[in-house]
Amino acid sequence: MPLTSRDKGFTLIELLLVIIIIGLLSAFAIPYYLNIQKEAKIGSTKGKLAAIRGAIELAHAKIMISGVNTGPDGANPDWPTVDEIDANALVLPSRPESLRNLKLVRGYGDKMNDPLSLPPCNLPEMPADMAQNKTKVTHRSLGDILVVPPRADESSCWAYYPGNERDRTGKVVDAFFYINDDRLHSDNVDAADLAPSQW
Repeated sequence: MPLTSRDKGFTLIELLLVIIIIGLLSAFAIPYYLNIQKEAKIGSTKGKLAAIRGAIELAHAKIMISGVNTGPDGANPDWPTVDEIDANALVLPSRPESLRNLKLVRGYGDKMNDPLSLPPCNLPEMPADMAQNKTKVTHRSLGDILVVPPRADESSCWAYYPGNERDRTGKVVDAFFYINDDRLHSDNVDAADLAPSQW
């Protein structure tokens, strides 16, 4: 049967134009999608950081209320120690019986196989050391946390200063808990251009 004008298909130019338009749309959409993924990971990690901070402060309040040999000069310090944060529980023998083994945050994973039960950190572009120790807590000194941004060496994901020293005025410095990533050129900056160690 002879072809009519209505039976014509697409021309090569029309197909090329469609392909070019799809390519342009993809060029804008894919980076936007990847940025949303990055922001979601950062937001999730910041949420975990806030939850851990809240748990530490709650444990601190309960320790102080107990009044059992508390304070920086006592055998039962107010703030949880680095080992307790690592174990996700108040495990010092000097803790009051009512607080002994109090969990700080909900554990992730099997305690028998993975004693580090803090929520794993999952940032984009994490260095190798952080990726291998997503729940490991590293001790930081008063000098480390007074540096801006707080000093860290990326040997673990989380960093904790237990607030067991006094500043120049004699005041006990609060505990600090932050993400152990202070690279000068990090992809893990939030919408306010702050690096993880400043969150």
